[in-house]
Amino acid sequence: MAALISSQLLKERQMNTLLRIAAGSLLLAVVGCATIEFKPFEAKVNAFEGAGGTKVVIEGMEFWDNGEPPRKYMVLGIVDDERPGGPIPMASLKSDVVHKAKEVGGDAVIQLNSNSQLLGVYSSGSATAYSYGRSATAYGSSTAVPMRRNLSKFAVIKYLD
Repeated sequence: MAALISSQLLKERQMNTLLRIAAGSLLLAVVGCATIEFKPFEAKVNAFEGAGGTKVVIEGMEFWDNGEPPRKYMVLGIVDDERPGGPIPMASLKSDVVHKAKEVGGDAVIQLNSNSQLLGVYSSGSATAYSYGRSATAYGSSTAVPMRRNLSKFAVIKYLD
């Protein structure tokens, strides 16, 4: 009897593990990809002069995240970026935007906005029970991880002076 229960528990554990792997793979497929899109900017007047702000230099390109450069510039276009909000996808955000800006001939990038959305919570749990005659022992664990999506917008600029 104990061997039968043990065999059933092993099969249930294997099935739970397979289901978790499948759910995790689906979650990565839906949430795991980043998209970065450049849209050209068109205007009658496309000359601006910034008042200043803060910047960092990333891979040789100025990245303005508070304010804008204190010089004349034109806007080449807008980069829209959408990616998961976790630490790994967010680690490459600025670098990815700089690569896109270089691709279209930009001299610098100005961050316009950044928002994070809570999509839901992924939760997983498992429980195991052992039965030995009249006594039983049960163990369980669970975890919950927030699923976030980060949406950011950047202006790619070309200096005029």
